[in-house]
Amino acid sequence: MHRHPCAPSARVSITSGFSSGFWAIAPALCAALVLAACGGGGGDDPPAATPITAAADALTVASGSSGQLLANDRLGGAVATAGSGGNVSFTLTSAAPPAGVTVSNGTVSIGAAAVPGTVSLSYRICEAASGSNCATATATITIPAPPIVAAADTFALAVGGSADVLANDTLGGAPATASSVGVTATAALPTGITLSGAGMLQVGATATGGSYAVGYRICQTVAPSNCATATATVTVPVVGTVSGRAVDAATALGVAGVTVRVGGLSATTDASGAFSISGVAAAERLTVLFESTTHAETARIASLAAGSTADVQARLLRVGTTASVDVATGGTVSVAGTPAQVVLPAAGVQRADGSVPTGAMQVRVTPINPASDSSLMPGDFSTVVSGTSRPIESFGAMNVTLRDGTGGALNLRSGQTATIRIPVGTRSASTPSTIPLFYFDAATGRWVQEGTATLAGTAPNQYYTGTVSHFSTWNADQVMNTVRLTGCVSDSLGVRIAGARISGDGVNYSGTTSATSDTAGNFTIAVRSSSQTTLVAQLGSRLSNTLTASSTTVDGTLGSCLVLADAVSGGVTMKLTWGSQPSDLDSHLIAPDGSIVYYGSRGSLSSVPFASLDVDDISAFGPEVVTVTRLMVGTYKYVVHNYSGQSSTMLSVSGARVELSLPGRVAELFVPPTGITSETLLTNWWQPFELDVDASCNITVRRVATYSTLRPTAPAFTTPVYCTR
Repeated sequence: MHRHPCAPSARVSITSGFSSGFWAIAPALCAALVLAACGGGGGDDPPAATPITAAADALTVASGSSGQLLANDRLGGAVATAGSGGNVSFTLTSAAPPAGVTVSNGTVSIGAAAVPGTVSLSYRICEAASGSNCATATATITIPAPPIVAAADTFALAVGGSADVLANDTLGGAPATASSVGVTATAALPTGITLSGAGMLQVGATATGGSYAVGYRICQTVAPSNCATATATVTVPVVGTVSGRAVDAATALGVAGVTVRVGGLSATTDASGAFSISGVAAAERLTVLFESTTHAETARIASLAAGSTADVQARLLRVGTTASVDVATGGTVSVAGTPAQVVLPAAGVQRADGSVPTGAMQVRVTPINPASDSSLMPGDFSTVVSGTSRPIESFGAMNVTLRDGTGGALNLRSGQTATIRIPVGTRSASTPSTIPLFYFDAATGRWVQEGTATLAGTAPNQYYTGTVSHFSTWNADQVMNTVRLTGCVSDSLGVRIAGARISGDGVNYSGTTSATSDTAGNFTIAVRSSSQTTLVAQLGSRLSNTLTASSTTVDGTLGSCLVLADAVSGGVTMKLTWGSQPSDLDSHLIAPDGSIVYYGSRGSLSSVPFASLDVDDISAFGPEVVTVTRLMVGTYKYVVHNYSGQSSTMLSVSGARVELSLPGRVAELFVPPTGITSETLLTNWWQPFELDVDASCNITVRRVATYSTLRPTAPAFTTPVYCTR
């Protein structure tokens, strides 16, 4: 046996000469020498490793969250940590985790793609300073199904509209999407309504108006059993169709390529100017907009009942003038032969997005004369005062539009103004020296007051001048001082008619109003005080006679009812209007039995010839209205006589127009032909058309468009034969 050199029983030989002090330190020195020689005094075995433990885990981690596998693992009594600066390394020893589950440096993260359930893992941790000092463990990760919520929806969708039922639904607290959930209907869907797997609710053309409850279920894509249900309430507005024609106001010919808009729906007119827009939400008041590259923009107001068709006729004025103006310098644009003018500021325009164009802009200016034809005005001569609709009286209007080089719309910049001159156009005998300015608001279909204008110039070239801060159609007009006229609508037997629409058009003022007969066939309509107004009623395709009503300064009552034509004939009307000259144009209707209806023999609506000159005008503008309530078999000839004489004003330049309204058909417009040699100072007669009526009351319109020196000859008197359906 070898004895340790520093053991107590060891014998040490000490060389003489050492001092006695050496013996005092010898034991300590010996110990140091032994430790140096024997590795610190631990004997022959290596030093003990740092204790490392990996404990089993059982974690519940929701989608979108993470958990720590090392939280209960230890190295030398300290919590094990992995990654940069950690005290251990981490290795996953089991197979790669399923989709949506990631493990990195002991952190387990659960993504949206993870399938709810249980995932088993095994891993190893090793001391960072000693890769051989390791421990292993297992982990069980429970992924609960994320909370799924389907919230109720409320949609108002017109035909062609769509909505996303997932917009307010959630999965795991995050918005539900078409990639995270699937959508199915819980019951049969209403006709015309579809629901896609991505949650899009669509209303098709076959859907009918009403309110529908659409039940649906959303289920998590990766866990189809994780579902929720809700109900989407879909209101489909009751719809109808808006159709009609856009015609040139001067020629009565259809205008092709006009864009017609009703709300978010639109159509383009065909070669005849016709259009049709289906799926329009029924409403008492609709604004129908007309936009064209050749004609000034305008708008008509329509009323549309559920499942019905509203007939909208628009007369479009050809653009008065188009000029190129430099944006940077601005400039003045005038319409030749009229006082119409606009003065644009330098660098004063912008696009809808606020950007400022460079180079030239196209300026279109079109004066509007409501005295010649009230239907040329956009809208229906109404404004809103203190929340109440009020009629207005116009003294002239003008449309101005601006376009950049690409055709994009321009308008005045904020803080910029332009000066406009609006030619006076009114049926009134007097014009105010100052007048409010109104602009047409296409969004509401109403006129909105903004600014004032001053009368200037000398008749017949007077105009109103003022400044404006934006462009649309500007109108020099004023809120009308009105009284109410009470009347009634009946058929030829005196039976009162409900639901008829009554239209009033000023005779000695430029403005229109309307009303509807109640269940008793009565109506009350506002008209300008101390004035004359023509009144006509219409119910479907049935038209009434036209009355001229005179008002005072107080409310009044009409002396007789408006009489709707019978349901067989439906009623035919011929309305003649013209400009300020000549003073007197006359309507003449020659019936198949040889009778003639004109100012000298105004006819009757209750007896032969069942045709009447309802309104006779001798002081310019018109109207003159002839109504037929019972149709004879044969040919009707309608002619216009220039009673004032061609030397006063030729028919071709009189602004004359005849509006022919036939039952169940859109109104037709006729104007005197221009540029033909047959018109002379002696041709005081113009024949626009003839009507051929067969035994079944079918009407054929034949355009004649000729001038002559004499009225067409009437046939010999015969016993009339009336058509029947």
